[in-house]
Amino acid sequence: MTWSSEPAGYDFVALYAAARLVATGAAASVTDADALLAMEHATLPERTILLNDPNPPALALLMAPLGALPLATAYAIWAALGAVALAAAAYLLGSLADARQRLRLLPFAILAPPSLIALAEGQTTPFVLLAVAGSLRAPPFWSGALLGLAAFRPQLLPVFALVALFERRRAIGLVATSAAVALVSLATVGFAGMARYPDLLTRIATELRPGELGLAALVRRVVGGDDIVLNATLAVVLYALAAVAVLVRSRMFATRVIDASTWSILAAPHALLHDGVMAYPAVARAAITTRSTVLWVGSGIAVALIQQAGIPLAPLWLLALWWFSGRR
Repeated sequence: MTWSSEPAGYDFVALYAAARLVATGAAASVTDADALLAMEHATLPERTILLNDPNPPALALLMAPLGALPLATAYAIWAALGAVALAAAAYLLGSLADARQRLRLLPFAILAPPSLIALAEGQTTPFVLLAVAGSLRAPPFWSGALLGLAAFRPQLLPVFALVALFERRRAIGLVATSAAVALVSLATVGFAGMARYPDLLTRIATELRPGELGLAALVRRVVGGDDIVLNATLAVVLYALAAVAVLVRSRMFATRVIDASTWSILAAPHALLHDGVMAYPAVARAAITTRSTVLWVGSGIAVALIQQAGIPLAPLWLLALWWFSGRR
């Protein structure tokens, strides 16, 4: 029902266009902004402005079977897979919460604004959240490999990489997954296509939408401008701040992953409300009593709605969640 109201406005159109380029034999054009726009327009004529797809080309190859299907059918399948991923992630993250709070958290995990927006938009964040949740229980190598899947939301990857790279077996797993994504991307679009890929990443670093969750967007709202030097400087400073916040407070892998989930949003140069699902591990960790559960769930929903209205409270809420949930 949500999709039928304005399909041209949802992120899935960009993912589908890239997948359709692969499915129709034009894989080398996946990183070509003009080719992406042309395919988006051919799919939905009302789409006349580029909806950027900064995901690595490997995702377009994985989604190529959906690109061979009609748009509405492909969307239904992708949304169903996203819902399954979100439910599975919620199940895995339940172990972080007090056992008596898990049933209270489940409706939040499925129905909170970030979840619904991620599913409606057809975004990759439910799958990244599932990979992060799975990393908490997996053996070291596979744990690192799962964290490496954050490459499918590339602006979130640096903080998770910091966590894995301090343990040899996890580092090997993360490097293996990241290298696999890079090699599959290269095989999909070729060297010329990969040379164009940084342009798509640069575009997202300069976007400033009302729903932006990161600290970079908050700073840019204050100082103004979309200068590339400012954006690069902010990225370096915020990723360094995230490294300190994640690595100094704890030596435990699970704690660092939870902290990295929150800081991956705060440090990202571009993070929208659907990326808010990455804060769910910290919400689960904070759910130690009914009072704390209601507090964080209730305030999280309120802040998400206020953020969408254009008042940037989410970064401050995420900082508070990271600080107070980590004091357990």
